[in-house]
Amino acid sequence: MSVFDLKKGDEAKIISVGVDGPAGERLNSLGIKKGQSVKVIAFSLFSGSVLISVGYNRIAIRKSVALKIEVA
Repeated sequence: MSVFDLKKGDEAKIISVGVDGPAGERLNSLGIKKGQSVKVIAFSLFSGSVLISVGYNRIAIRKSVALKIEVA
């Protein structure tokens, strides 16, 4: 299951982040890494992106990136 499969208000633990390169490094620096808890705050109007909360950070990520973040 990916972050994008969660519903608004759901919380889950990150199992893996399948994003490489600069985008992967950026996610890691923002706290989106294995073992962290992530909560879905909201989806954009046409579900092109998702607003998530990791720790004290709120981050909007594209659908393509959210689909690569595996959670349980």
